Amino acid sequence: MDYLAEVKQRAEGKDLSTLGGSVKFVVGDSIVMIDGPSGVISTDDSEATCTVTTDAETMQAIMDGSSSPQAAFMTGKLKVAGDMSMALKIQSVIS
Repeated sequence: MDYLAEVKQRAEGKDLSTLGGSVKFVVGDSIVMIDGPSGVISTDDSEATCTVTTDAETMQAIMDGSSSPQAAFMTGKLKVAGDMSMALKIQSVIS
Protein backbone atom coordinates (compact mmCIF):
# COMPACT_ATOMS: atom_id res chain seq x y z
CA MET A 1 0.00 0.00 0.00
CA ASP A 2 1.19 3.52 -0.78
CA TYR A 3 0.56 5.09 2.63
CA LEU A 4 1.66 8.55 1.53
CA ALA A 5 -0.89 8.67 -1.30
CA GLU A 6 -3.61 7.17 0.89
CA VAL A 7 -3.09 9.68 3.72
CA LYS A 8 -2.92 12.60 1.26
CA GLN A 9 -6.19 11.49 -0.29
CA ARG A 10 -7.93 11.14 3.08
CA ALA A 11 -6.61 14.51 4.30
CA GLU A 12 -7.72 16.33 1.14
CA GLY A 13 -9.60 19.51 2.04
CA LYS A 14 -9.11 19.10 5.81
CA ASP A 15 -7.53 21.80 7.98
CA LEU A 16 -4.34 20.15 9.21
CA SER A 17 -3.42 23.18 11.32
CA THR A 18 -6.00 22.02 13.89
CA LEU A 19 -3.54 19.25 14.82
CA GLY A 20 -1.29 21.83 16.48
CA GLY A 21 1.84 19.82 15.70
CA SER A 22 3.20 16.98 13.61
CA VAL A 23 2.45 13.27 13.53
CA LYS A 24 4.77 10.67 12.04
CA PHE A 25 3.50 7.22 11.08
CA VAL A 26 6.10 4.47 10.93
CA VAL A 27 4.66 1.40 9.21
CA GLY A 28 7.39 -1.16 8.64
CA ASP A 29 9.87 0.63 6.35
CA SER A 30 7.38 3.33 5.32
CA ILE A 31 7.17 6.78 6.90
CA VAL A 32 4.41 9.34 6.52
CA MET A 33 4.84 12.71 8.24
CA ILE A 34 1.86 15.00 8.66
CA ASP A 35 3.01 18.50 9.58
CA GLY A 36 -0.11 20.25 10.83
CA PRO A 37 1.21 23.82 10.98
CA SER A 38 2.50 23.80 7.38
CA GLY A 39 -0.16 21.45 6.01
CA VAL A 40 2.52 19.31 4.35
CA ILE A 41 2.26 15.51 4.15
CA SER A 42 5.55 13.86 3.20
CA THR A 43 7.94 10.96 3.83
CA ASP A 44 10.21 13.18 5.96
CA ASP A 45 11.82 11.24 8.81
CA SER A 46 12.41 14.20 11.13
CA GLU A 47 11.28 14.61 14.74
CA ALA A 48 7.53 14.79 15.29
CA THR A 49 5.26 15.88 18.12
CA CYS A 50 3.81 12.35 18.07
CA THR A 51 5.09 9.14 16.46
CA VAL A 52 2.73 6.25 15.75
CA THR A 53 4.39 2.90 15.01
CA THR A 54 2.64 -0.22 13.74
CA ASP A 55 2.94 -3.00 11.18
CA ALA A 56 1.44 -3.07 7.69
CA GLU A 57 -1.32 -5.53 8.59
CA THR A 58 -2.54 -3.42 11.53
CA MET A 59 -2.39 -0.18 9.53
CA GLN A 60 -4.38 -1.77 6.71
CA ALA A 61 -7.04 -2.92 9.19
CA ILE A 62 -7.27 0.60 10.64
CA MET A 63 -7.45 2.23 7.21
CA ASP A 64 -10.16 -0.12 5.93
CA GLY A 65 -12.17 0.17 9.16
CA SER A 66 -11.95 -3.47 10.24
CA SER A 67 -10.01 -2.41 13.36
CA SER A 68 -9.94 0.75 15.42
CA PRO A 69 -6.77 2.60 16.44
CA GLN A 70 -7.87 2.25 20.06
CA ALA A 71 -8.17 -1.54 19.80
CA ALA A 72 -4.76 -1.77 18.10
CA PHE A 73 -3.22 0.39 20.85
CA MET A 74 -4.82 -1.62 23.67
CA THR A 75 -3.54 -4.90 22.21
CA GLY A 76 -0.02 -3.53 21.71
CA LYS A 77 -0.18 -3.62 17.91
CA LEU A 78 0.08 0.17 17.70
CA LYS A 79 2.56 2.20 19.75
CA VAL A 80 2.46 5.94 20.41
CA ALA A 81 5.46 8.03 21.45
CA GLY A 82 5.22 11.69 22.33
CA ASP A 83 2.02 13.71 22.65
CA MET A 84 -0.83 11.21 23.02
CA SER A 85 -3.46 13.90 22.34
CA MET A 86 -2.03 14.26 18.82
CA ALA A 87 -2.70 10.58 18.18
CA LEU A 88 -6.34 11.15 19.10
CA LYS A 89 -6.65 14.21 16.84
CA ILE A 90 -5.11 12.52 13.80
CA GLN A 91 -7.96 10.02 13.54
CA SER A 92 -10.23 12.77 12.20
CA VAL A 93 -7.71 13.46 9.42
CA ILE A 94 -7.16 9.92 8.18
CA SER A 95 -10.65 8.50 8.66
